[in-house]
Amino acid sequence: MKLTDLKRNDMELIRVCKMYYLENRTQQEIAKVIGVSRSMVSRLLTEARKRGLVEIRIHEDKISGTDLEQILISRFDLVDATIVDTSPQRYLDSIAEAGASYLEKTIEDGMVVGISWGRTLAKVIDYIVTSKKLRHTIFVPLLGGVGQLRYEYQVNTLVEKIADAFDSARYYLHAPAFFDDHMSLKHMLNNESVRSIVELWDKLDLAVVGIGEPISLSNAFRSVLPQSFVSILVGQGAVGDIAARFFNRNGVSCDPADYHNHILGVKLEQLRKTSQVIGIAGGPEKVRAICAAMRGKLIKTLITDVHTAREIISVSDNENRTCM
Repeated sequence: MKLTDLKRNDMELIRVCKMYYLENRTQQEIAKVIGVSRSMVSRLLTEARKRGLVEIRIHEDKISGTDLEQILISRFDLVDATIVDTSPQRYLDSIAEAGASYLEKTIEDGMVVGISWGRTLAKVIDYIVTSKKLRHTIFVPLLGGVGQLRYEYQVNTLVEKIADAFDSARYYLHAPAFFDDHMSLKHMLNNESVRSIVELWDKLDLAVVGIGEPISLSNAFRSVLPQSFVSILVGQGAVGDIAARFFNRNGVSCDPADYHNHILGVKLEQLRKTSQVIGIAGGPEKVRAICAAMRGKLIKTLITDVHTAREIISVSDNENRTCM
């Protein structure tokens, strides 16, 4: 029997599909029933899909948040993950509430805790309501101030709010994140108050970070970085940033034009060496950045929403297939 013979007989193709998909028979069993080779059965099943006689659907929406957490933990070797079920319209508030609850349980007295910046972390800290009094905990900024960014998103503001919430000690970094040249940055690092904070970046017990979208979508950075830097970052495949340190799809640092000599901020390698790094982020524009941050071991715990988590898994699957 030839495939062309069976092509003309849709009922026979449907019979094969029913045996395979509904009756769970093996291709070898089906081959014996209809009198063809096993390879012919495989070709018939492919033919049925091509002709639309069979439609395979994967219902990702049926995967629970708990299942998604375990998938992400396993796939990216995370310490922990929290996936919140929410509507696409309310994802940021839901992530912030989950992040606040997680930090309330995780931060302990005596820790040195680094805080990054941005809209998501600002919302997280606003949601913190705790009776914990952590008077021996120290909160420190992980970078300087970013341009004309709104006051409530700046890192010193976030450090002040979270330290107030836990009745803790804090340091402020009274310096910009970006410098025009290396000598200006070097001079700033000679300042005792600045140097004392920078030295704490090697002693962090925990870091709480947001994850930025690609530089091409970031108004905050495009307004303070030279266009030459932005162009090189795009050319180097930068998909996102943590504390203004940009990285590619593998979580490897991008460094256009000696960029590291122009920025006052924690280094990606310091984050990799920190035992607890909690990344809190969500939204379709950040999916590839979150994937890269996990792939590069820049974060150990992820807090996000269910829609972002599903997109992360889909993107990760596609990237893995591309690399095969």
